[in-house]
Amino acid sequence: MTDLKSRTLYLVLLLVQLSGALFIILEGLPEFRHLMNYPGEQLPFERSDNLAAPVMIIAMQVAYWYRLRRVPLPPPRSNPILSHLFLFLGRLAFIFGGSLFGVVFFRHLPEIHQGADLWLMIRRGLQLIASLFALFCVTLELERLGRALGGNQ
Repeated sequence: MTDLKSRTLYLVLLLVQLSGALFIILEGLPEFRHLMNYPGEQLPFERSDNLAAPVMIIAMQVAYWYRLRRVPLPPPRSNPILSHLFLFLGRLAFIFGGSLFGVVFFRHLPEIHQGADLWLMIRRGLQLIASLFALFCVTLELERLGRALGGNQ
């Protein structure tokens, strides 16, 4: 694979991961607010609960694992500004994932109401875990890129 093709493929795979992370964060904000304001109250099932989030998570994971196994990082070069930018973005993704985990598992679940729909809880719980893992993978990818762009800092 030529250097230009490799870099282009790397960029496309990174953009898939970043757009997936942005999708997870933006789609999750209303639910995050609801969990913060009404701990223990189950989010109602809505028709808008579709396959977009699971498809996005799968796309993120395919892009991440394909990149990890088949596409090398761009060659290391020193660009401290971009290095810091990518490291910062990676930490932001981690912070959002960590706060979401904390709200769900330490504030919401202990207060859950008795009449909660168990099947809906399991489905959303699995999607939450998959989302958190996808955000973790994006964080790792951004940190790898940030370190590669850091050169010999």
